[in-house]
Amino acid sequence: MILEYAELLDKKINEVEYCVFDIESTGINPFDGDRIVEIGAVKIKPGFVIDYKNKFHVLVNPGIPIPEDSQKIHGITDEDVANAPDECEAYYNFIEFAKGCIPVAHNARKDMAFLRRISKEYLIDEPFEFVLDTLALSKKVNVLSRYHNLDALIEKYNVRIKSNYKRHRALYDAEATSVIFKIMMNDIYNKYRFSLIELFQFLDIKI
Repeated sequence: MILEYAELLDKKINEVEYCVFDIESTGINPFDGDRIVEIGAVKIKPGFVIDYKNKFHVLVNPGIPIPEDSQKIHGITDEDVANAPDECEAYYNFIEFAKGCIPVAHNARKDMAFLRRISKEYLIDEPFEFVLDTLALSKKVNVLSRYHNLDALIEKYNVRIKSNYKRHRALYDAEATSVIFKIMMNDIYNKYRFSLIELFQFLDIKI
């Protein structure tokens, strides 16, 4: 395990800094040709304080045309990314932004698959040993809820984001997820006073 993460395991979950991120892409198959077109992230400081002044946002040139079906979802066009950095540069910048934080994403398997593909392709040591998934978190916190997708949680928690972007843009979704994460983590901490390693055990995360 990366030393800087190992040192966080015994800390209470309200003493840790988190980085909530989201990725938009050309499609859903990172190991079958799809590429990233946008990364957005927000930090949450100790005490579950969302740091709205400390955001990360970058458009990414995927090096391939963005399919029309994908454009209809996130609204990002080939023209938008024509002069944007490539995946490798954008990923390195994101790694630097997230350094020392516990990464958080909604339906994290999807986003992490893209990051792992880039790590493999560019021979980058994977910087994130684990990730907290707000989808899994919601299933533990909202045990009576039928749906745990991001739209359902936005509605459940009445999340309203003031943003230049809309739903399905990386920064908007990262900000919405950060609000949901904060609410659920406060709920968990008030009930259990978990340390980080106890939270991992609660979520069945292997470390």
